Amino acid sequence: MWLSIGFVIGCVTTVFYYQTLVFTLLTLSIVITSVYFKPFLPVLLGFICGILAVWVHFSCFYAISYSSVTENQSRIVTFDVVEIISKRDNYYLKAKLHNPRNIISFKAPQALVSLKTGADIAIGDRITTRLKLTKFRSQKNFHGFDRERYSFSQRLFFKAKQASSSLQIIKPNKVSSIQAYRHFIKATYDDTQMSWLYYALLTGDRALMSYEQKQTIQQFGLSHLLAISGLHIGLMFGIGYFITKHIVHVFITFINQTVNLSLIYSTGGFILAFCYVYLSDFLVSATRALIMLGCYLLVYFYSKQALKWQSLLYALVLTLAIDPFSLLNPGLYFSFCAVAIIFLILNKLSSFRGGFFALLRNLTVIQCALFIGLLPLSLYFFNGVSLIGLAVNLIAIPLLSFVIMPCLVLFTSLSIFISIEPIIQILDSLLNLCFSALLNVPNEYRWLSSHTLSLVLVQTFYLSGIIFYLLPTKKILALIPLFLALVDTLLQVKPTWQLDVFDVGHGTMVLISKNAKGFVYDLGPIYFNQYTRVHSYLLPHIQNNAITVEHSVVSHMDKDHAGGLKPWLAQGYLETFNLLQPNGPEQGCLAKQFRFQGLDFTVSKNLGNFTSDNDNSCVIHISDGAFSVLLPGDITMQREHELIKQNEHLKSTILLSPHHGSKTSSSDEFVNAVSPQVVLHSTSYKGQWGLPHEEVVKRYQKKHAQQYSTAIHGQISIKFYQNEYKIEYARAQSYWFLKD
Repeated sequence: MWLSIGFVIGCVTTVFYYQTLVFTLLTLSIVITSVYFKPFLPVLLGFICGILAVWVHFSCFYAISYSSVTENQSRIVTFDVVEIISKRDNYYLKAKLHNPRNIISFKAPQALVSLKTGADIAIGDRITTRLKLTKFRSQKNFHGFDRERYSFSQRLFFKAKQASSSLQIIKPNKVSSIQAYRHFIKATYDDTQMSWLYYALLTGDRALMSYEQKQTIQQFGLSHLLAISGLHIGLMFGIGYFITKHIVHVFITFINQTVNLSLIYSTGGFILAFCYVYLSDFLVSATRALIMLGCYLLVYFYSKQALKWQSLLYALVLTLAIDPFSLLNPGLYFSFCAVAIIFLILNKLSSFRGGFFALLRNLTVIQCALFIGLLPLSLYFFNGVSLIGLAVNLIAIPLLSFVIMPCLVLFTSLSIFISIEPIIQILDSLLNLCFSALLNVPNEYRWLSSHTLSLVLVQTFYLSGIIFYLLPTKKILALIPLFLALVDTLLQVKPTWQLDVFDVGHGTMVLISKNAKGFVYDLGPIYFNQYTRVHSYLLPHIQNNAITVEHSVVSHMDKDHAGGLKPWLAQGYLETFNLLQPNGPEQGCLAKQFRFQGLDFTVSKNLGNFTSDNDNSCVIHISDGAFSVLLPGDITMQREHELIKQNEHLKSTILLSPHHGSKTSSSDEFVNAVSPQVVLHSTSYKGQWGLPHEEVVKRYQKKHAQQYSTAIHGQISIKFYQNEYKIEYARAQSYWFLKD
């Protein structure tokens, strides 16, 4: 067991802390402890095995050579279509590359491929064409979905664009068993109102679900019911167990009495569960649950002392041995914590015998324990919790366990031989009625958003829980770690105000915040006339930090500055423009001076002598008396000269470079007038305009200004204190396997 514990510690330490001081100190501590305490040697051996497992797995499956990938150079590539993400204008695919020469060391990776073709493309097609490959890289912000980490875990390493009109498509000779199964399920339930639910439950694929449906399911705390996990594997095991039991009873007279019938029943249940996981195409969550089931059965049947905790530990070791980078998947923590909580509660609960009310009581206790036990994880990973989830799950889990899944398995099996569409329609009508009633619950009772919960607090919460469980008496002592973590959080020196420049690609989105109040300058770009960064980055940031935005301004109406205006207004922020743009964001801002939370804001005059929309940008100077920030929009040298003549407030500690660092801006006179200590460039990574321009960078270098770019550093946060300021950026938090 100690060997297994050491292995888990080694995997966790290497994945999250390699190349950091934590890794070095922990390694030295384990080595020194093993030298002086010989019984600790198994932990050291397991720790070393964990480190090796991470490195072997990284070298074989994740280490990609980018040296031969030349930017803007095309090559002929063959790939298989794994998923069709979009075909609105062009095809946007997830594809499995066929081992391009000099790139992949062991296993072919995946790529996001954009194709311009009118041909009919389907999943499973093999395509050969000329592509321009680039390394996958996304925008990086402190809050919001981490696309780079997710893509790494999916082995999605490249983006690619079609570079030739020539396209060869080879249709597969035969459909795989998994695809045939999915086609059959889709056809069987295609005429039902809840087809998206049945398809997701039986295949694990959520392709039929809309974005709104996914959001609704999350708000009700039911997402875990659609991800094939422990509950589903347990149900399939139970169905297989009882089917095998009834089959065996037919031949009971021919079976030797020394045979362990329970082992036979369990084998049948495990086989059905394995088939279910296979048909789900070995989804990560399903595979993890199957491993946990297998380990529990092995420990139960072959261990002299059947310990639930032992089976859980072995399942974790096997999961990490198969893929140690599954530690990046939040589902891993939810799964193992949920099972641990259930084991703990089952040890404390009385028997489930005693009728319906005893069963209901025990299920309620388990659900409450899961809600409380998983609450820190939900707050940390999803920045919120479902308010109604506890009550809904008390109904949904038994309904799924005893009605929906058994019926779906039965109906699917019968549909192979006969048509039972009328029976399916009856079940569908009842379930749709229940779901429609659920939708009547007001939004304010569905989901509660919260500000960011630190990782230290999450870890301390579970440490206190473990201490509480292990202490035979004086359990109040378990609160000490949690109390110390809370005190440490409260005693940390907080900045007086903060500047955040978000990584939105080529565009600008800035937030000034103080005393939980915010001032937004520009709303970032819009992509494909559809996607903005308001929902992705700005809203999560202000929600996680409990910031109330009181004022907004759009510097000018270029799409890279005002692209997020429509969704921002849809969120109810129209009145935030009343101060500087009372006639609407489409109008230029008013020149004025005002105070906001003790900060002095000066909006420069625009004499209106410019035909360029860029030069009509809203220029704002913010100061606390000691430090200052200048936000100039996209002004060019012409407007810069006018500002200097007007003797406007220009000298600043922090400057957001005009026009993203274009050489049409940042004249020598302007640079001298501002004399910034720090210059921030809001640009895209290897964008088509190559910003910030080399000449501009040199101009600021002459003034010995520190320069940061969102393209290189991700979101940049500058925290101002009474006598100093500190600069933080999102890519400083990148893991060792994601760094450039």
